[in-house]
Amino acid sequence: MKGKTAHRDWKSAPQKKPSPCDRYKHACIIWRGFLYLYGGRNTTSLRDFWRYNIVKNEWEMLDCSRGAPEELEEHSMVAYKGTLCIFGGMVDSAFTQAKTPLWIYDIDSARWTECRNVPAETESSAPTNRRGHSAVVYLSSMCIYGGYFGIRGISQEFWTFHFDTRKWLCVSAPSHNTGPGPRHGHSAVVYHTGMYLFGGLMGLSEQKDLWKWDFVSSSWSNIRTSQGPAPVVGHASVVFKDSMLIFGGGISNSHPNDDLWKYHFHTQTWK
Repeated sequence: MKGKTAHRDWKSAPQKKPSPCDRYKHACIIWRGFLYLYGGRNTTSLRDFWRYNIVKNEWEMLDCSRGAPEELEEHSMVAYKGTLCIFGGMVDSAFTQAKTPLWIYDIDSARWTECRNVPAETESSAPTNRRGHSAVVYLSSMCIYGGYFGIRGISQEFWTFHFDTRKWLCVSAPSHNTGPGPRHGHSAVVYHTGMYLFGGLMGLSEQKDLWKWDFVSSSWSNIRTSQGPAPVVGHASVVFKDSMLIFGGGISNSHPNDDLWKYHFHTQTWK
């Protein structure tokens, strides 16, 4: 009798569905009821690709065998018209330094395209590999700011990639006093005609400043507020209604925090 009961229990036990391992330095984006996740770091760099069905509460592993990115960490991922666009995050080598690491995934056809540069173009015609930059979508372009190049330092470059023409444009590599300056580990969001950039590392010090890039006037402005989050790096931010929500992050060699802050765009106040 015992044997029968055990057998019945074994049959009715639900099969454990696959799910991603613990990780950090990964990239995520939500598109049409699914959350997509690529790469990051566990004990080593990862190159797995996952989709999470929000309604069904289920993970599914997606194929990344042909044309997909390699192991990536501190890369970015944005969504545009049924495609996912991954930039940066390649582990440093002589090969990665000159390469523009850009991959586009078509969700319907489940196909990866690596967007290689056309040879013989000028050196500065496209951004090189970097990590810890920010990426947002404005109209039909992806906008990338900052990041770091390993031993070659930190970037203050601002690039746009036009999805329809597949062309890069360097918006500005501004001097220190006209923009956020060189930084990585910051976050950026788009609200109306502005890109809002917060925090990150400048050299070895964490920041708590908030900057706005105005897409109409093509200019930076520093938004000064009386209160707000402490200096932070490695946090996440999203737009919800008329506010930007910032969560987590921390300062180097310290525990990450679980603070949640809200910045209201109209009143320009933090809570």
